[in-house]
Amino acid sequence: MTDVATEPDWRGFGEYREWTTADGCLLRIDVLGDRPGPAHCGFESARVIVTGSPVGARYTDASDAAEYIRDPDDVFGDPVIAAAFDPNAELPATAEDTGFRNEGWELWIVPGDETAIYLLTGTTTELWPRDLEPTGCA
Repeated sequence: MTDVATEPDWRGFGEYREWTTADGCLLRIDVLGDRPGPAHCGFESARVIVTGSPVGARYTDASDAAEYIRDPDDVFGDPVIAAAFDPNAELPATAEDTGFRNEGWELWIVPGDETAIYLLTGTTTELWPRDLEPTGCA
């Protein structure tokens, strides 16, 4: 999970945010990638977290990856995903901390429910929905 010396060279292809374990070890990019939407398509106001399934498992490509989207402005043109994002979510009682951290944010999940992830910082809890049919652009 944290052996970044052998991770794929994906960081060179985008502005990925670095996530760490709770004790500060950098997570591999094929365990958790967090990037803005592609700027050349005008999607940069959105954010995409890509991980394996379940959250925290390695992934190799789109076939075994799960994408979670923060797109309150609907730049991806998917009103269902935009509406499912909740910037003021309530953390379910069954949620568990993954131990993953990014600049004060914590990543939480509900075990067995891969429809959404929760990002917490301070008093803010956001729900990011899973996009089962990720939007691409040319």
